[in-house]
Amino acid sequence: RIAHANCQLAFSGQNLQSFLIGRQILVTLAMFALARITTLNIPVVVVNGSGDGRDNNILGVHNELQEVFNTGVLGAFVTTIIGCLLWRVIAASFPMAFLSNPLIYVIIRMCLLVEATGVCSGAWLLALIHKQLVGYQVDEAYLGTTSHISGSTDVENGGKDMDDDDDDDEEEEEEED
Repeated sequence: RIAHANCQLAFSGQNLQSFLIGRQILVTLAMFALARITTLNIPVVVVNGSGDGRDNNILGVHNELQEVFNTGVLGAFVTTIIGCLLWRVIAASFPMAFLSNPLIYVIIRMCLLVEATGVCSGAWLLALIHKQLVGYQVDEAYLGTTSHISGSTDVENGGKDMDDDDDDDEEEEEEED
């Protein structure tokens, strides 16, 4: 029941595109926030003589690596792994369990709310301009309608029936005789 409600919400109207845009904005905001929170400020001490100043560094790493840690890249890695990749792996591995989670409905609503604020409206304009420049069409223009595509067609061959080539070759051979 929850999975059905999540699918109805995500796939009605323009909600899927809106969800994707809102999701990107939320992930970006989370990355900036966590990067700021997890930014370390451990001074890198260069000691001339005995030792290289690694005593003050986190986990005793080299000074160069400590400088990378001080930039907040650790927060970006954690956000990428937890905020993006983990959810995708779970959703791909267990789609029904993922969609049946009530938290997913809340997340979809949050993403739609962020997109509805208008903060992301520039993305729609850029997508429209890009569509006009490149000449994108709906999927059916490239693949044909769903009734046209059957199990005997090969999408990599432009939706052309694999047996059609053999029939054409036989007809050409008969015409030559």
